[in-house]
Amino acid sequence: YFQPTKEEDALLFEQLDIEQREEIAMELMPAWKRWGYEEGIEKGIEQGIEQGIEKGMATVIRKLLKKGFTAEELARTVELPVEHIQKIAQSYKKQCIFCICDGMTDKIQ
Repeated sequence: YFQPTKEEDALLFEQLDIEQREEIAMELMPAWKRWGYEEGIEKGIEQGIEQGIEKGMATVIRKLLKKGFTAEELARTVELPVEHIQKIAQSYKKQCIFCICDGMTDKIQ
């Protein structure tokens, strides 16, 4: 079974006349659909990995803030802007149901 790459497919398609293009296009649609599906899966995996890394970093930052590190110390250590650290801390404070993390606000200002 012939499985051309996208570049090979485009090159072959360009070499056909108009009538042949219409016939071939109908035959190639399943392959194009598969390529679109595969690209979507790849992008979804990449986005999932990025989100997982960001979530993990946010968790570590919150824990270090609770341990007494300042936003400035963490910003230098993880090489992120202080504002980003403060935003993570504020989002955690908003999620906190019992507000046991009230002491953290002194460390992030």
